[in-house]
Amino acid sequence: MSENKQCPFNPDQYQNKDVVVPFGSFPWAIVQVYLGKKVYRSNWNFPVEYIRLAGVPDDSPYIEKYNSGNSTHWQSTQEDMLACDWDLMDCMLSFDLTSGTETSSHFGNVGWGYISDKLVGWPHTMGALNITSNNEIDITEISSFSWGEISNTFYINSSTKQDKGSYQKVGFLFQNKELRVVVNNESYNLGKAQLGHHEGDGPYDYEFSYQNAEAQRLGVLLQQMQKTGQPQNFCLHWVGK
Repeated sequence: MSENKQCPFNPDQYQNKDVVVPFGSFPWAIVQVYLGKKVYRSNWNFPVEYIRLAGVPDDSPYIEKYNSGNSTHWQSTQEDMLACDWDLMDCMLSFDLTSGTETSSHFGNVGWGYISDKLVGWPHTMGALNITSNNEIDITEISSFSWGEISNTFYINSSTKQDKGSYQKVGFLFQNKELRVVVNNESYNLGKAQLGHHEGDGPYDYEFSYQNAEAQRLGVLLQQMQKTGQPQNFCLHWVGK
């Protein structure tokens, strides 16, 4: 009688913190897949190209490659196994946004998207924004997620938890990681942020800005959303490069 060498499929066993594998490595990616998460490589077409676990619980589990609506059984290559650019396809910060438009009384800039009346020069709140999940970062409030038409700049104003560690963590994330914004399976790669001037009420407020073609493309989306009045869910994810 042959010995059964197949591991029992129990996702809980992969939660063991005693065994550590390098973040972004192939073993790390496979563990994430077995935990039911989606992972991808840096040169894949984020967010519509990834691998995930399939066939559970009704069939034998296998790894599936999903790419722009098409799914196939996935077999890793030698390059995949040696790569260390694997990442989770999840939302580090997610919110629903209804886009509005307003002209700043202080700067004359025409804004599109969401801006709170807490910011200087904006007497009325423009649009609406509701944070739906905040998985990994210490942002407690977003006071602006908007496109400035005259300045040709995309702005993100935020407040962090009221401690120095959280404030530094958020600042490092925006300025050292590349921001990807996903809306309706469309990805906008904004890149690394520039640190703007302080506009908030407290010491734990930030203004980050982006000036590039992808930021402008996201601004066009906010203008289109303002015309339709339909809210959209925004998924924010930062990639280390």
